[in-house]
Amino acid sequence: MKEASKHYDVVVIGGALTGSSTALLLRRWNPTARILVVEKTSKFDKKVGEATTELSSFFLSHVLRLHELLAREHLHKMGLRFWFGDGSERSLAECSEVSSELIPSLPSYQLDRSRLDQSLLDMCQAEGTEVLRPAKVKKFEQEWPKSRLTIEGEDGELEVTARWVVDASGKRCWLGRKLGVIERFDDHPTAASWSRWRGVTSLDSQEVLGRDVREESALHYIPASRRLCTNHFMGHGWWCWVIPLVDGETSIGLVRDRRLFEMPREGAKHERYESFLRSCDGLGDLLKGAQLDTDDFRSYEHLAYRSTQYMDRGWALVGDAAAFIDPFYSPGLDHCAISSFATANLIDKDLKQALDEPGLDSAIAAHNARFTRSYPRYFEALYKDKYELFGDAELSAVAFYLDTAMYYLGVVHGPQVDVEELAEPPFGRNILPARMAFRLMKLTNRRLVHIARKRQSRGTYGKRNLGWRCMTDNFGRGRRKISPAHWKGLGLWAKVELGEVWEKLSRAGGRT
Repeated sequence: MKEASKHYDVVVIGGALTGSSTALLLRRWNPTARILVVEKTSKFDKKVGEATTELSSFFLSHVLRLHELLAREHLHKMGLRFWFGDGSERSLAECSEVSSELIPSLPSYQLDRSRLDQSLLDMCQAEGTEVLRPAKVKKFEQEWPKSRLTIEGEDGELEVTARWVVDASGKRCWLGRKLGVIERFDDHPTAASWSRWRGVTSLDSQEVLGRDVREESALHYIPASRRLCTNHFMGHGWWCWVIPLVDGETSIGLVRDRRLFEMPREGAKHERYESFLRSCDGLGDLLKGAQLDTDDFRSYEHLAYRSTQYMDRGWALVGDAAAFIDPFYSPGLDHCAISSFATANLIDKDLKQALDEPGLDSAIAAHNARFTRSYPRYFEALYKDKYELFGDAELSAVAFYLDTAMYYLGVVHGPQVDVEELAEPPFGRNILPARMAFRLMKLTNRRLVHIARKRQSRGTYGKRNLGWRCMTDNFGRGRRKISPAHWKGLGLWAKVELGEVWEKLSRAGGRT
């Protein structure tokens, strides 16, 4: 490296998906911009966050123009699928199944993250962005409009200046921690363990569906591939993801609410994780001949954190470097896409001098307000005490259909009509429709949790967890109208409420 200082318009810390995406957008929108990506690793390792949703897929395929790459090097995802048992080591055929029967109309993908991260960083370099790798930022001195960074690489230290520094360092939150704006979110005490497996039995295989198609199977025919779904195996206070990867490996993770569920205490962490997964209803069938990659095993004892500020003059946080809430429903890459697009959009306007000083300050304040408002609303609407539902197939089905239908209606629709809507985090605007959607989903969640607690107290929790298939048609195309999934969810909810009334009347009659 040269010892002389160099000035950049933007320095991005972290060259994986979020950092490279931000750099690509800025370079494509402003081809003369001087951009540097500083990547710590010499080779990307395996990481979780393989499942995209419809919004993050829209960002990758339409905004970044990666249609061909995704189709060629990654797997098409066939939606979400949920399996429920009663904890008695039930077979897959005995478990209840909740999902959609049809192939999704909007594309999403199961990603090989290390491969995609490398592809994106290569694109950055090919399109004119400078890349330093392996290298890491050692020091950041904030000044406007020229902050100073000290970068350590293979050839020593280099000092550079930059108008903007974007932290995309992932869960290290390098810049956010240095600035003191990252805080744990203790209202959601979740933990996770995960690894890759080899030899996991396919849900579409003859071992699962039977050798003779002329014989009726308990797992009846559906057009969508079960294996290509993000499969969830559910229990009270916990759930497991099962995600297929293009190289034949399978990513399997266990996420739990520490208030509700504790792992077995005997053995090393990876041994407890493996033992529990092999004993799970349905999942145990798929793992009979599978082998755990112990070198790939990882765990976090606390998942949720957030930033109290996303941006100021000269710096910004994007993706996991700013916040993470929960992997259920795979929202992590949505947050990466939204924060990357919103940040690049604002910085691009500044670099093109489209904002005067008061205008820039106003835009930064609005950006911070939307993102910091979104996080607690998103938690209250979707995740608060949600793990109390996960051992009950009926309640989880209601939540799945209503949550997903609202996601299509309120989140997926906007960017398809106007791509700049991608800069708006869920519930982030302080406008009536956002407030109404938040309150409606919060009410739904609180009611279902209340019913789950009542079922637990009277011993009826999970009573429909065996031999029940609950399917709906496609979730739609993100249009602003009520979908079949909405009606399915509302119908199930109505049955649940009638069941509660019946239980109350029956018990009152019994006491009489």
